[in-house]
Amino acid sequence: MPAKTPDFWYNTDRTSIVSYLLYPIALLYRLGHYLNTQGSKPKKVPLPVICIGNITSGGSGKTPSAVAVSQLILKNELFSNPYFLTRGYGGSEKGPRCIEGHDDASAVGDEPLILKNHLKTIISKARYAGALKAHELGADCVIMDDGFQNFSLHKDLSFLVIDGKMGIGNNRIIPSGPLRETLSSALKRTDAIILIGEDRKNIQEHIPRSIPVFQCHVNISQNAQTLDKQKRYYAFAGLAYPRKFYDTLSNANFKIAGYTWFPDHHPYTDHEIQKLRRLAKNKKAELITTEKDYVRLSEKQREDIHFLAIELE
Repeated sequence: MPAKTPDFWYNTDRTSIVSYLLYPIALLYRLGHYLNTQGSKPKKVPLPVICIGNITSGGSGKTPSAVAVSQLILKNELFSNPYFLTRGYGGSEKGPRCIEGHDDASAVGDEPLILKNHLKTIISKARYAGALKAHELGADCVIMDDGFQNFSLHKDLSFLVIDGKMGIGNNRIIPSGPLRETLSSALKRTDAIILIGEDRKNIQEHIPRSIPVFQCHVNISQNAQTLDKQKRYYAFAGLAYPRKFYDTLSNANFKIAGYTWFPDHHPYTDHEIQKLRRLAKNKKAELITTEKDYVRLSEKQREDIHFLAIELE
């Protein structure tokens, strides 16, 4: 089960002893990334590949960014049949294959179940094989959700997604910090930046002017119209940075009676859902979660649970 994000990763106000103690392991992680980069020979497929990635360990907003890019592609008629390609993190299946309507999160992961609501979606642990599968099925473009640090598949265009509020944390490599690689190394392979929200960490000061920065903000999706803001809601989520969900609800003027956080990609048990129902009942509230969490729930668990979907503009 994924662990909760360490507080010291994003607490830049004071020095963390734990971060310093983990620094030698971070150096090994960085060396492994360097060797992987140097030894890689990305393979090309006969269709364009657009990568939507990040350099932090989860929580930057890759999936909604991928959806937003796909909508722009279709709106402007750049391609007629784009496919999503994703690893299917958290799922048991290796692929490559196209997501079906009956698939569940335990098999294919949670994010692919969101993506398939917008475009045909391929899951594949091997990205090159997944891109070939998309081509075989008639795709004229592949949009990779994640894969910025995967060097098996050639990318024609790479977007780096950064959350303006979180930034890059303490600027250290996993596990000493949240970075999968340094910002300087990532920028060498970046064609453009997708900056979500206000740039509170002054990230743009570190980005060369030659790299375009597309600023966007989070909107509440259409399903919010079915939610009653006069009611009280008890929130729960299993995200890398679940506080962002609470902030989204608060900024949209929802009445939050309480909240419970779980690790990212958390598989909910019936016992946990029943406990959440009791907590909500004691607060005279109804349960609400994210779309990503909702797709991980079984049909039985979903009863009387609301979800809030978001989109980027």
